[in-house]
Amino acid sequence: MAAIYEQLCPVLFGDDAVEEMAKRIAEDGRKQVFICCDAGVRKAGIVALVEDALKAEGLTYSMYDEILPDTPDVVVDELAEKIRQTGADIILGVGGGSTMDAAKASAVVLDNGDSIRKYMEENGNPGFVRKTPVYAIPTNAGTGSENTPMCVIHELSSDTKKVVLRPAELAVLDPKLTVSCPRSVTVFAGFDALSHAVEASTSVAPNPRDMLLALHAVKLIVNNLPIAMNEPENMEARSNMMFASNIAGIAFTQMSVHIGHCFDHEAGIKFHMEHGHCCALSIPETIRIVAEDKPAEVRQIGEAMGVAIPEEASPMEAADLVAERVRGLMRECGIKPLKDTGVTKEEAIAIAQDAIDHNWFHIMCPGDVSREKMERYIANIYDNYQ
Repeated sequence: MAAIYEQLCPVLFGDDAVEEMAKRIAEDGRKQVFICCDAGVRKAGIVALVEDALKAEGLTYSMYDEILPDTPDVVVDELAEKIRQTGADIILGVGGGSTMDAAKASAVVLDNGDSIRKYMEENGNPGFVRKTPVYAIPTNAGTGSENTPMCVIHELSSDTKKVVLRPAELAVLDPKLTVSCPRSVTVFAGFDALSHAVEASTSVAPNPRDMLLALHAVKLIVNNLPIAMNEPENMEARSNMMFASNIAGIAFTQMSVHIGHCFDHEAGIKFHMEHGHCCALSIPETIRIVAEDKPAEVRQIGEAMGVAIPEEASPMEAADLVAERVRGLMRECGIKPLKDTGVTKEEAIAIAQDAIDHNWFHIMCPGDVSREKMERYIANIYDNYQ
């Protein structure tokens, strides 16, 4: 089957990317910059690096540092109003996935009015114009949000995560912004990126370019996450993790995530768990659940991880070997089992139907995702990683 592959957002990658970004903003004649971030990123001094670059180019800016995890819709609406009041003509989202999503989504409200709820795909998005540019500047290596059109926003009235499709105009990836990332953020972000790569490479909509990107991301993450976790100032590891996150984001933008992220989104909302923690827990069972439908791809994932799979191994035997390699990485990185979070097995399984109903991309999983299949999948997440 013929496939289209494209990239929605150009990338400025490497050392001093932030300084190069500031020069471009000045050359474009922008007058007022608006920075979106969260309090933690600002307190860590990361935003100061962006501020210094802007000041060096004589640019003026305003800032909002109250972005919340799983950004609520009301925060996006509030943010858009604050940007409007400053007269900003460019928005910088500096932080993790929630911040970049909030920055992109706020531009939709700024340019079109009303509430972000109106433009959610699940709410019948009527369409919108893009006028104000958004630059997405990740401070961890995981979400890939800088290169996806997806803005995942928490709609409070329905208590679900919904999607607004609005890419950034430029992704700015500077590895030095990730050096002060706390150990837990480095780990959770790394498993988020790994889940993107695994799910994308086993979806029902593959294409040759993005398969290469996804599998290379797997290799980079497995080889560099423990180093970045233990040696936070190792710039080679930080750069490799940032690149892996970015190319995994490009890959899943085209090929999609699937069953793992259905669980990840629902468990995150219902049990107030970090998204990357949910991603880590789901990866081994995603590999196992696609084993029969995607045997070649599972072997490719294993090869990227350095797993020796006997030629005569059955699809499920191969998947079990690859899944156990992931579990080993999880243990090395200190990922807690689901049962150690205080969630009971019954509570976990009970989210199965909502995980399907609230996340359309289950259709990108090989084979139909029924309630019974999702229940088994969640039960295995609970039982198979201790």
